[in-house]
Amino acid sequence: MATVGRRVVIGAGTLALLSGVAGRAAAKTHLVTMDPAGSKFAPDTITIRRNDTVEWENTTSVLHSVTFDPAKSKVAGNVVLPAGVAPFDSGAMRREAKFAHVFDAPGTYRYICKYHENMKMVGTVIVK
Repeated sequence: MATVGRRVVIGAGTLALLSGVAGRAAAKTHLVTMDPAGSKFAPDTITIRRNDTVEWENTTSVLHSVTFDPAKSKVAGNVVLPAGVAPFDSGAMRREAKFAHVFDAPGTYRYICKYHENMKMVGTVIVK
């Protein structure tokens, strides 16, 4: 498993190792897509456990982003992070691009697509 900032690339053997840890629930990966029927995240709200991964996939032909950086938001409150969590961003995601993030701090995270925030492309990750 390699970590780059808060981005994580998981090798095939890592999932088997994580699932074999006694006394802990295995971390899960949850999928969120960019809905081709409109500019929105699907699902737009997801509740996960601490140390789970969320993977976003752009299934459209339109450029999108997954932006957890309040400084890149045009509307106050569209991007919210729990106290102490550093901002992060997928960068530009073309068709079939994927971005994954492991959420290790509990709280509510609101994020945007920086290209479609004006179309209310906002999502929420709730970490228990």
